[in-house]
Amino acid sequence: MAKRAVLIFSTLLTVALMTVFTSATASSKKQSHPISISVVKQNLKVNGKNAAVYNIIQADGSEGFKGVKGEYFDVNLHNKTDIPVSIHWHGLIVPNDQDGVPYVTQLPISPGKSKHYRYKLLQAGTYWMHSHYKYYEQLLMTAPLIIADPDETQKYDQDITVMYQDFTFTNPEKILKNLKHAAMAKEKSKDNTSLKIDILAEKPELNDVKYDALLANRRTLNDPQIFKVKPGERVRLRLINGSSASNFWVYTGALPGIAIALDGADIKPINNYQFQIAVAQRIDIIVTIPSKGGAFPILAQSQGTKQQSGVILATEGAAIPKLDPIANKAAPALDSTQTIKGRALNPLAKKPITTTLNFKLTGDMSNYVWKINNQAWPRIKPQKIKKGDRVEMVFTNDTGMAHPMHLHGHVFQVTDINGNELHNGPLRDTILVLPHSTSKVIFDADNPGIWMTHCHVLYHMMAGMMTTTNYEGYPEPKYYQDLINGKIKE
Repeated sequence: MAKRAVLIFSTLLTVALMTVFTSATASSKKQSHPISISVVKQNLKVNGKNAAVYNIIQADGSEGFKGVKGEYFDVNLHNKTDIPVSIHWHGLIVPNDQDGVPYVTQLPISPGKSKHYRYKLLQAGTYWMHSHYKYYEQLLMTAPLIIADPDETQKYDQDITVMYQDFTFTNPEKILKNLKHAAMAKEKSKDNTSLKIDILAEKPELNDVKYDALLANRRTLNDPQIFKVKPGERVRLRLINGSSASNFWVYTGALPGIAIALDGADIKPINNYQFQIAVAQRIDIIVTIPSKGGAFPILAQSQGTKQQSGVILATEGAAIPKLDPIANKAAPALDSTQTIKGRALNPLAKKPITTTLNFKLTGDMSNYVWKINNQAWPRIKPQKIKKGDRVEMVFTNDTGMAHPMHLHGHVFQVTDINGNELHNGPLRDTILVLPHSTSKVIFDADNPGIWMTHCHVLYHMMAGMMTTTNYEGYPEPKYYQDLINGKIKE
């Protein structure tokens, strides 16, 4: 009996060890084989017309990337287009050389070439990826980037991602030329043609560009995506503003919404039926499907227009409503109420500010040039910080347009809106600085590198509203030095 017991124990031990070894090997194998993600060109039909656009997809055709906090973003990014590309992982804290900004952290990826990215996923939440090169973001070179939290205590029956975008059939490079031409024509029409007209003196504007359509997951309301849900289900909506120049109001219709996160960072719940989401921002909203079921549109309408798009949550057998891409009335401008109400669940530790950076946002309407501290990208003088600093950024908007200001490589906390101090304000990576206003944020300088700070309205950024915040002592690549010194052009 003793020998038999020893034999059984030995066999069980061998099986256990083999299981552990196999599991470890599988895990190691999983880590040693990067996921392939490709930038591709696709055809998209919008309002009955064909358009050539881009997408960022995996081998199975799924868009973007889904990962888990604590694991690795291990990706071979393939450029399967005929143009150079560079993709930024918006909102993620990454090593500087992984940030995806052309001529700042890397060179563009040539057609037919690939680049390997590998970094640990330090955050959980709703993020996105997009082109940071030329005008390709407007041509839908974008995709969701969702990071799950393995320790999350809240449970949801469904997790649904919706990316809202603005769409135009006009070449975006031509759009910028038209904006410049219109600005110059307006200037010449003045009685005193030598007078420079500053944007700060102009009547506030809500939008630069008139779009042909708004999209939700690349579809219009003429053919919206329908998500099947069940009565009583608790649904987490991950909403991404992946547009190039449109700020949105989001309406949950008959479903009471509970906002639980802004830009991927948890907040104390905000209950409402309408929410704000500026260019590049994200918001996570919980809705509960009524026991009687039905069809429930989740709509987004761009400020200052009647244009809208969205998706529909529908239970089995529910009648699907016919929705009009044009709303009954124009949406108002976004404001600061949601930011002021937002309270971070995990605010930054209390520390004294050691460095203050000032960002004065201005523009010259006579040439349609947008500037930060009177400098237009790429001819800029970088802001400087030191590792270990508690940094305050002060954005002063002297213009008549709102600017969604984005900082790469860090998460900041909103501390002040127009002199109103916020207690445990929300953590964000993009803040909408309203016309003729001042916003303050703080962050910890704990990720050395050369980091972009810019307006996320594509045409403002391409017209100069971009700079860098550089850590002292961090080596500046030659291509970056050549770019800001005017030796090369993007």
